[in-house]
Amino acid sequence: MLARGSDPPEPPGGLRPRSFVTGPEPLARGSDPPEPSDGSRPRSFVTGPGPLARGSDPGRGEARAWIRAGLLLAAWGLAWSVLAIWIIVPHFNPMHHYPYWGDGGVVGPGGHPSVSALVHQLTQAGHEKLWTTFLILLPVAFLALRSPVVLIALPSLALRFVSTNSYFWGTGWHYDATVMPIVFLAAVDAMAAFRARSLRRPAPARRRAMPWLPAPGEAVARYGAAVMVVIAGWLAFRFPLDTLWNSQTYVITPHVSAADAAMARVPDGVRVEATLTLLAPLAARDDTYWIGTYPNPAPAYVVFDEDNSGWSPPPANVLTFVEQRHPGWSYLRIFADDGVYVFRRVGRTGG
Repeated sequence: MLARGSDPPEPPGGLRPRSFVTGPEPLARGSDPPEPSDGSRPRSFVTGPGPLARGSDPGRGEARAWIRAGLLLAAWGLAWSVLAIWIIVPHFNPMHHYPYWGDGGVVGPGGHPSVSALVHQLTQAGHEKLWTTFLILLPVAFLALRSPVVLIALPSLALRFVSTNSYFWGTGWHYDATVMPIVFLAAVDAMAAFRARSLRRPAPARRRAMPWLPAPGEAVARYGAAVMVVIAGWLAFRFPLDTLWNSQTYVITPHVSAADAAMARVPDGVRVEATLTLLAPLAARDDTYWIGTYPNPAPAYVVFDEDNSGWSPPPANVLTFVEQRHPGWSYLRIFADDGVYVFRRVGRTGG
């Protein structure tokens, strides 16, 4: 018998007596409760408030949803690319065609595609293309190579490297900008995979002879981002970025003042043709064309900077050069200072 208010004695072997709390079966100390016979799971803070049907896998369903969303996004992007290449760009192009088809070489219009010709075109200037690839992967410490996400960048790189336009191969222009977000996401995915694998590994297996030295996967997960920051700091003092730290970059030279004064002579809302360094300021307020493209519609104004014209040597007579580019029109020079010129269209010629 038990005295009133006393607890029943613990059974031998650590078993608990049957009760409405523990259920009809005794539980060994430290053991998990039995799975219900219908295959469902009890409510808990882990599985959520409701039972799961037998055979269901929420992780697999979520993966299918992400795959469907990814395929839909890829199809959407491909459709808009086709629309831009075949309809939008030719509509606004003065010659009503997509001008970059001409950079395709053996795979462009009029080319004679063959495997050997394509390989030759792809490997042309191979050292420069390898250097570009190296610099694309360097900011993420090459971790992007451990993720399948990086494969998304391959079509863009392949199209650029197969092109006959050498500007696409190097690092002097902006053509890597569309690839870098993919590379960064691939690096994040790789670090997440390293962290997940290190957490799945049993604790004794993760412990090494020197506890302060983490396993390689754990080291990548812990310090990968810090390594990227160090590399980015090193790169910030090289290539064109190093001009940010040069005080001469921020000096307003007479040539810059001349360029500002020249652009001030061009009214808003007109068609203007300009050299490369003057395009962006003018494009904010005018219908602007790069002078390196031929043929352009005859502009109302031409702004020419012979120090940054793209011609080497620059034209000896800029007015004659402008009128030869636009036959049938005459232009008048209205500004000239430190090698920067502005010409205004004044009427038609007899030609």
